[in-house]
Amino acid sequence: MPNAPPAASSLPFSPGTPAFPGTAPRIGFVTCVHPIYDLPSALQHRDSAISGLREAGCDVIAPAMARDPQDIPAIVDKLRSAEIDLVLFFFCTWVAEEITLSIARQLGDVPLLLWALPYFDPSIPMPSPMTGITATGCNLRRARRSFLHRIGGVTPSQIQAIARTARNASVIGKLRKARFGVFGSHCPGMIDTVCDPSLLYKHLGVTTIPGDIEELLQARNAIPGQDAFELAARMRERVGQVEVAPECLEDQCRMLLGIQSLIRERRLSGFTVRCWPELRDQEKATVCLAMAEMAESGIASACEADLTALITSYILTSLSGQPSCTMEVTAYLEQQAALQLAHCGSAPLCFAANPYGAAIRGHMRTGAGAMMEFGLKPGPVTIAKLLRPFESGMKMFVGRGEVIPTHPAARGTVATVQVKPSPAKFLQSMLDHGVEHHLALAYGDWIEDLAQFALFAGIGWLQSEKGP
Repeated sequence: MPNAPPAASSLPFSPGTPAFPGTAPRIGFVTCVHPIYDLPSALQHRDSAISGLREAGCDVIAPAMARDPQDIPAIVDKLRSAEIDLVLFFFCTWVAEEITLSIARQLGDVPLLLWALPYFDPSIPMPSPMTGITATGCNLRRARRSFLHRIGGVTPSQIQAIARTARNASVIGKLRKARFGVFGSHCPGMIDTVCDPSLLYKHLGVTTIPGDIEELLQARNAIPGQDAFELAARMRERVGQVEVAPECLEDQCRMLLGIQSLIRERRLSGFTVRCWPELRDQEKATVCLAMAEMAESGIASACEADLTALITSYILTSLSGQPSCTMEVTAYLEQQAALQLAHCGSAPLCFAANPYGAAIRGHMRTGAGAMMEFGLKPGPVTIAKLLRPFESGMKMFVGRGEVIPTHPAARGTVATVQVKPSPAKFLQSMLDHGVEHHLALAYGDWIEDLAQFALFAGIGWLQSEKGP
């Protein structure tokens, strides 16, 4: 896949299963052939496709060819027990239509991909894989089953595209197993970060693990001073400036290691924290450094106890195989045809235009804590936000842009982004659709991957480039 993940962070931390590189997606490969004719070359097409997908990093579970409706129970049992991420119907010819429809119905929560050869034998047009895919597609639409489709031979490009779709589908299964920690309630005045965890479970299957700020402080205080001292020393070597006292940086490293211990203990896939006013203003502590560092190990996070922003970041990290972070629109830069996206200091250092130009400073307004500040590196980015759920479903807002150089005097972690189609229309789309103010950002163009994920997950699609 394009957009390879960056080098691993120096953080001595690997809790649970990181979001990247991730496990191999599991494909249930159902070969669809004519129920009457014996066509040996169909076996060659099937075997070539299966071996190609396995070489592309997929785990392929391939039952016997589906020739008769009596084969359905054995096929379904095998695929269900394998906990597949994607059902792939591979059409070599036409197929008895009740076979594909019954399998799809009985595996109703598993994403579907239909792949048809463009023809089996152009000189003998019947039975045709095109008949198979169109008939099955018709039946699935009538049954209200969403699916993606591909038409083409067993080629390297086709294999890579299907493997990528399988990886996107696998994120749905990851979400159903994920555990997201939320420490504290929403920050004062931020009602757009409040959501009902039971609705998130209903629509995505995610589990929310509540916690409180006092638990964070207890975990921080339990960290040995020597561990924090050693981590702080390594951090000083990675940046150009350190503008806080040694004991301050060490204290923030204790917070980082304390959060790390809670993630291990509770088997969390990501976390979000009510970071103010109690921590920042009263304890003079910040969690930005922990968020930035853990993002580089594949642990998603979000600022200000925003659960849907956390899940958006987790989805982006899982799809892209690289870190993501939470930011918000902080300036409209008309002369640069750009928006400024920023936050206090939660972006991973691998996002920096110049890591050795980064500085560790106290909070830009209060001076509390210690966090890394820098301008983000130039390059294409994807921006996304999963909107708060409602009873009837969920929606995702997506956009893309190009990061350009940021003025060096800017405080925090800051991205100057020429968003598509324009800053005015991007903001109009946010406001028209009621998009919450926190946005997740990752490098690379992941719009197609997000679109596939959204279709498989039954999530509505809102793209800034397409307007209201």
